[in-house]
Amino acid sequence: MCFLEYREIASKTYVEEQIKANPTIVSKKLTERALAEHFGVSRTTIRNALNDLAMEGYVFQNDTDVEPHKIFEINMLKMSSFSEEVKKEDDIDLNIKVLTNQIINMPAELRSFFGSNEKLIRIVRQRILNKTPLSYEVTYLPSNRFKGLEQVDLNNVSLYQFLKEHYPFKPSHGREEITYESATEDKAKYLGVIEGTPIYKVSSNSFDINFQPFEHTEQYLAGKRFKYHLSAKNIFNYGEKQL
Repeated sequence: MCFLEYREIASKTYVEEQIKANPTIVSKKLTERALAEHFGVSRTTIRNALNDLAMEGYVFQNDTDVEPHKIFEINMLKMSSFSEEVKKEDDIDLNIKVLTNQIINMPAELRSFFGSNEKLIRIVRQRILNKTPLSYEVTYLPSNRFKGLEQVDLNNVSLYQFLKEHYPFKPSHGREEITYESATEDKAKYLGVIEGTPIYKVSSNSFDINFQPFEHTEQYLAGKRFKYHLSAKNIFNYGEKQL
């Protein structure tokens, strides 16, 4: 047993050293399986090696079109769209690609939040910055409240701004929960990272001025590209809106 543990540690160290010496190998072989075959080790060894390297600050996304030091700072609890937050930066070429926009049955895990069993509009989007994937997100909205939205072309459209301009409601406050998780195969694909890479998961619930829920979103971001902050002013305003 000790021998197996030692062999696993040695293999992981070997993979880390080889990737540090030649980082481009990761961009050439974009899956854990391909890397495992290349190095002759298990996918678990590859996943552990990539996770440790990411924690050390190594980033292996193909960022040829983006300055490697660019970090986007996002304000929590501010009732503005993701696009508005990112576009505060200069020289930003942000594109929004809609992957699906359709009506679905209410998922069991969202019944409590929406307080009903009505159908929802499920919108899956990918944001792309200078041809490089920036975020992957899934948004749920009540179909009765936003009738016809599933038929709208939302490519390169700020969803939040569109809702405010075309539907009779006013957003008031939101709640966000930020966690880390490892990118699964589908999320890795749309974020342009290696499967198993640590990514942000931002789960948000939004309410209108009548305290009625109108949106639930699960957003996934490459962790090295963003920094969240929470100011005292935002906390104060957030508390005011809930009184």
